[in-house]
Formats: sequence, C-alpha cells, structure tokens
Amino acid sequence: MTIFHIKEHLTESGYINRLLVSILAIQVLVLILFKFWPTDARQQVTYQSEPPQQEVLIDEIQITKQRSSPPPPPKPQIPQPVPSDEVIEFEPEFELDLETPDMPDLEVGTGTATDGEESAIVSNPQIPPTVVRIVEASSPEGVPPELKGNIEMIVNFLVDKDGRVEEASIVEIRKYSGDGEYEVLEFIQYGLMDAVLRAALQWRFRPARQGGEPVRSYINQRFNY
Repeated sequence: MTIFHIKEHLTESGYINRLLVSILAIQVLVLILFKFWPTDARQQVTYQSEPPQQEVLIDEIQITKQRSSPPPPPKPQIPQPVPSDEVIEFEPEFELDLETPDMPDLEVGTGTATDGEESAIVSNPQIPPTVVRIVEASSPEGVPPELKGNIEMIVNFLVDKDGRVEEASIVEIRKYSGDGEYEVLEFIQYGLMDAVLRAALQWRFRPARQGGEPVRSYINQRFNY
C-alpha cells in the first residue's frame, strides 16, 4: 500500500466519524427542544377529580305534597256562527183558536179617565195657587224630645180647579241641628208622616189660573214639628 492510499483511507474514516458525531448532536438537540419547548397554559387541560358522593338514607327523604290545586281547565270555545247569504225558506205552522167566548158588557165607570175629559196639569201657571185654609198636623204621642221643633217636611200639593187637594206627597224630610244645619232623612217614624199627609189633604187653595181660567197645578208647602 502506498502512502497515497493510506492518506485516502484516513481521510474517509475521519469523514465518517464527523458525520456520525453530527447526527448524534442533532438527535440530542431535538430531544432537548422537545423537552424544554414552551407550552401555552390555556391549552393545558386540567382534570378535576369528582367529589365523593354523599350517601342518603331512605329514612331521611321527606315526601312533599302539592298544596294548591291545579288550575282549572280552559273554558271550551263556543263556535261563532259565520254569516252567509244563504236564504232558508220555511212556512211556520200556527194553530190559533180565534173563537173567543162572548164577554159581558163593561159597566159605566165613575172616573173621568173613561171619557178623556181630564184637564191637564199646568206646571208653571201665570197665577199659582194661594192658600185660603190651613190645617195644622197633630203631634203623635211618643215623639222623642230631641225631634220636637227640629223636623220640617216639604209637601207637594196637587190642587184642582176648585181649589181642593187632589194629591199630597212628602218630597223631603229635614232634621235641623242647633247651628241651623239640617240633615235630609229618607224616612221618619212615630207617625209623623201620616199626620202631615192627613192634615195636607184638608187644606184649601184659591186655584191657579192660566189665561184667566182656573187650572190644575202643583204647589209646595212646609210643615214644621
């Protein structure tokens, strides 16, 4: 073997050794990179261990009941009729008994409503009725002392054309207090209302006049107890 061949052999073996050392260094460097490569904390998945389950005894379970009753069911919807142009023709059948028994003739009445000659009432005549006779109402027994002198009744008179009282009605009852104020009452006992009406029907008036003729008309008067 010549010196040239020896040098060539040494050169090839040194190259192979350097190549192997380089490959080994690269592998070590790759392992170091994988070992110490930084990782994102958000990508790390942590697993939590499940808490131990608590044992519940059957005796500790409390059975609850519903206190309130369930809501009532909704009301059924009533179908609404839809109008249409359909014409329904039918012939009703009636059974009428037109044979009425003979009725007796009516007797002639004594009132004025049968002949239609009742005179009209003038609400606002030219000359109103004027009193010509006053009848005081009697004071019944048993009236409490606190009512005496404190009761006033307003009576509405219907005066006919002769000045007589056809009708009398109490339109208001007032109970006065000591300071002059009064309270309107719907009703009062002790026979005071009956006594006032009996006296009112005995009053006499000069009849009202409209156009120079006597007419029927209303007038109000006061009764005090």
